[in-house]
Amino acid sequence: MTLTTIVIDDSTLQRVATGRLIENHPNLRLMGTFDDPKKGLEAVNKFQPDVLFLDIEMPGLGGFEVLELLECDCQVILNSTRSQFALHAFQYDQVKDFLVKPMNKPRFEKSVDKAIKNMSVEKVSRLDMGQHVWMKRLSKAS
Repeated sequence: MTLTTIVIDDSTLQRVATGRLIENHPNLRLMGTFDDPKKGLEAVNKFQPDVLFLDIEMPGLGGFEVLELLECDCQVILNSTRSQFALHAFQYDQVKDFLVKPMNKPRFEKSVDKAIKNMSVEKVSRLDMGQHVWMKRLSKAS
């Protein structure tokens, strides 16, 4: 399973590092990286990636504000140099993980594995729901 991703981070170093981790992961496809959170939010709402890697502290529009303005149901992996944001981060249903900068590869991969498992569960749930609706319609037609 390949998940599409977008990165929003005002730190050039972290944005590039995250982009490289994504590009080197066999189950991820990078759709774009953004240093401007407003432009990044527009791209996320337009292209609806499976996963958004999102910095918390950014000028103009912070990560928590971006979460409030998301119009798509993507999984969000937040990252910050400050671990104290983690408790607040998990109050959002879309936040699936929190990575402390600088990210290391094993922790990044563990986070991606979670996202893949979540996506697999969601797909099975949608299939089960579709089958349930189909079975209901079939029994009504009989």
